[in-house]
Amino acid sequence: MWDRNDVDFADTHLLPWERVPDGEFGAAGGGVHRVLSTSLSGPARTTVTRVRERQSGTLAADLDLYVLAGSGTLNGAPVGQADYLYLPAGTAVDLAPAVVGLTLYCGFWGAAALLPEEGSAAGMVHLRTEELDWDSPGWSGDVALRPGALVKRLRDDDRAHIYLAAMVPGWRSEMEESHPVYEESYKVYGDILMGARGVMREGSYFFRSPDVYHGPLYSRGGTMSFIRSNAPTTTDYRTPPTGGNWDELAHRAYGD
Repeated sequence: MWDRNDVDFADTHLLPWERVPDGEFGAAGGGVHRVLSTSLSGPARTTVTRVRERQSGTLAADLDLYVLAGSGTLNGAPVGQADYLYLPAGTAVDLAPAVVGLTLYCGFWGAAALLPEEGSAAGMVHLRTEELDWDSPGWSGDVALRPGALVKRLRDDDRAHIYLAAMVPGWRSEMEESHPVYEESYKVYGDILMGARGVMREGSYFFRSPDVYHGPLYSRGGTMSFIRSNAPTTTDYRTPPTGGNWDELAHRAYGD
């Protein structure tokens, strides 16, 4: 699952839409997807998938879903934008998109196959994230973060730590930082400066191995990301090199 090449970072709008292979989740009705990253040793992968028609079957592997756009029903219950769903392997899926369809962030833990066999709904999680309260992040340890960094925790177990992370307009962190966990992030909206790498905007994606330094961080207009890690994260900080201060980088990156 976590053995992937680092992607740091990609504008997913530039990736091609491809037909979802027959027999996979999203294939019915000619659905398309963008493949963001793939495991080096197995079929686990992350995609953005456009679902155009009803999808029915049983999942071959666990699946994390975040609804980026659109609405519909899953097993008769409404699903809509900003919903998070965890569907374990063996979950029976009857997903019916509305007329506008569904655009889904899909984190497959194994093969994306949708099997023609009987399943169940045991262990399924469905959260309407817009109804959840924001909380203070716990990743900075004894280092005090500037006010305005917030999280909504969606899933925390022995396999994954999944959450939404948001920063208010003007928020910044002036140090470079690294985390001892795998980290996968999709920019749902907004902007954030990732140090010398530039500004991530809506639709940007990264996958990072542990202990990769990045930053300083700065968001001019505010930002929110959907993030998956293999465990709750902590942070190591270091001073940026000469020329790597947040204000200098922001001046160049935002074209001031």
